[in-house]
Amino acid sequence: MISGGYLKLPLTVMPFMAAVNILVGINLWAFSEKSDLGKSATAIAASGTNPHYTGRYCSHCHEAAPHKGMDNNLKYSGNYKRLCRCHIGVSGNYIHPVGMAPSEDKTARIPQDFPLQNGRLACITCHDIARQCRKRLMDKVSLRGAPYPRRSDFCFKCHNRQNYMMLNAHDQLDTTGRIIAATCRYCHTEKPDPRTSTYDVLNFVEGFETMCQKCHIIRGNHSGNFNHMVKPSIKGLSKIKMMAEKFGIILPLDGDGRMTCITCHNPHAKGVIPENRAAARGAGSNLRHRLPGKMCVECHQM
Repeated sequence: MISGGYLKLPLTVMPFMAAVNILVGINLWAFSEKSDLGKSATAIAASGTNPHYTGRYCSHCHEAAPHKGMDNNLKYSGNYKRLCRCHIGVSGNYIHPVGMAPSEDKTARIPQDFPLQNGRLACITCHDIARQCRKRLMDKVSLRGAPYPRRSDFCFKCHNRQNYMMLNAHDQLDTTGRIIAATCRYCHTEKPDPRTSTYDVLNFVEGFETMCQKCHIIRGNHSGNFNHMVKPSIKGLSKIKMMAEKFGIILPLDGDGRMTCITCHNPHAKGVIPENRAAARGAGSNLRHRLPGKMCVECHQM
């Protein structure tokens, strides 16, 4: 029975295949289609039929059957914008333009088996179209050289991986130990003086939670299943002051007097702030706790 484009097999008849269909949703619509190589490309497109990975709809793209090592007899003079017209103009899903001529530098990085079309990027540059012409139930990936551990690994066949590395705002020192001013400005409107600046005179580009959660995704209450991002009680403020004096640390609140990410965590790399300053405590430690190893215990008297 065909239902919703999927082949449904009764559990009593084909338990294994039915279980696979239910669990992983393998689309078996191709088995329900009658082989019709004479159907026009227009009719195939209008019917909503997917011609890929079936080995049936050669006439959709070819004037005549192609033969390996010979003319592939493509329609539209091999214009892939027309051949792949179902994929052209779909916004939001396609991550790479076609029809553009890459620079000399980019061209030099493109592997030899990633063909350009008249010196320009085309569908066939990244996609091995011939793979889609064969009947496949699984492994429906047309990227050249597939499979890849990550999709981005395929992108870096041409693009320089280093140019796309995510900025780590905590890498604040270069190889010589000097502060990288550009990294400071990820959080600060201008680079502070680590020797003299105090928390009350610092200016930040935006709220701490907004800045931190650009990289650190925090779901639910944090931490210990309790929301710490609140204004501390009078007792809590007294505890913060006591800990600062006892351990020589700072536990800064945000501009509204609320606890925030940097209250408990020191965002700086070890060596940015001189070791004799309270703001240096916990830099580079595990979890970046301002009181490494006993942050929670001391604050909550556990």
